[in-house]
Amino acid sequence: MQYQNTISNLIFSSCLIITIIAFTSLIFPAFLIEMSNDLIKKEVNIFELGGWALPLIISNAIFLTLYFFYRKNKLTIFKKQINFINKNDISKRISSIIILILIVIYIIFSIDEFQREEFEFGDYAGVEKAAKDYNFEASKIFSSHIKYLFLNISYVLFDNLRILPFLASISLLLVTYFLTLEITKKRFAAIISFTVLLQSNLFLLFDTTSTYENSWTLFYFISLYLIFKKPIGSHIAFILSIMSKALVITLLPINLFAISINGISKRNKIFLLVGYCVLISLILIAIATNNLAHSEKMDFDINRFIESMNEFGNSMRYESLILVMFIPTLLLLKSKTKLIRDKINFIFIAISFAIISQPIMNVVIDMTLQPYRFIPLIVFSAISIGMIFSKTNTLDQQ
Repeated sequence: MQYQNTISNLIFSSCLIITIIAFTSLIFPAFLIEMSNDLIKKEVNIFELGGWALPLIISNAIFLTLYFFYRKNKLTIFKKQINFINKNDISKRISSIIILILIVIYIIFSIDEFQREEFEFGDYAGVEKAAKDYNFEASKIFSSHIKYLFLNISYVLFDNLRILPFLASISLLLVTYFLTLEITKKRFAAIISFTVLLQSNLFLLFDTTSTYENSWTLFYFISLYLIFKKPIGSHIAFILSIMSKALVITLLPINLFAISINGISKRNKIFLLVGYCVLISLILIAIATNNLAHSEKMDFDINRFIESMNEFGNSMRYESLILVMFIPTLLLLKSKTKLIRDKINFIFIAISFAIISQPIMNVVIDMTLQPYRFIPLIVFSAISIGMIFSKTNTLDQQ
């Protein structure tokens, strides 16, 4: 038991440290950039506050104050309401109606986007040509085959590259709902996660684009859902996600941890682990033979890693709800009871690797940094917020 507590504390501490480093780019925008340089420019104030500094400091101070009084039983009115939400759930019928209404509203407000070209994205012309002229090349197994296959099908069937990417985004919303439901066993929590993702600025920016579509994220979260629901086939979905975007390789530890905590039979665990081991072997072979995109640029540069962490602030600066809730959510989840410790550890690990996935790839292969690659972090953040409303909370027992 003491060993498990130590592991949980280590996982939480690592997640909190990574989060603090990432949030530094919001509070002190110049700090990480200057720290990644050999010489700090004297004219640059590395402690100059960014636009998010005061909102984050104030919101977290308010949360910590309320949390302190809550633990001291000074907010009994709120405590009863919170306990009621934590202990009760909504029916399957009501949750289905809510989800259906949200999707219909989402479609109505998104439909006009299909009539516009994607000239705002500089890579659109190349993506459009590659999609329309798509041909599978087995020698480039880790190229974005699934992405261009989807776009090609969308173009052939609908004469519009955006249709299937939009359907993939809707599917990602639904997978987020069902994954949260599988983790928390609570529909209300799943609806919260669904709604948080739906309101995300990054999600809505890239939800109907063909240039930066969501098929890779969709297949990745299908692989996680299958681990928790029906493990057979998880590694296949993971392979499909890699064939959509090679960045998914950095998220592999999340899947392996999910397998380790899943209450499935040893036979299924072995089958899954063997499948992922084969996958890892293929990845290593691909790297060794330069089949992985940009692998000829592989090297290690810690300064580039530090600089890459600054992209968190650049990409996430419009995610108001998630940023304000981020650290409070981590602290609230840490207060969960031992009954769901493994699930809490899972989300801490998931958030950690989602934050550092781009910096890792940038260090290894000098990959460009792009905001759309934070969509997995948005999804994990949405799930974590939903997990606050799971039933087993120590706050219920104070």
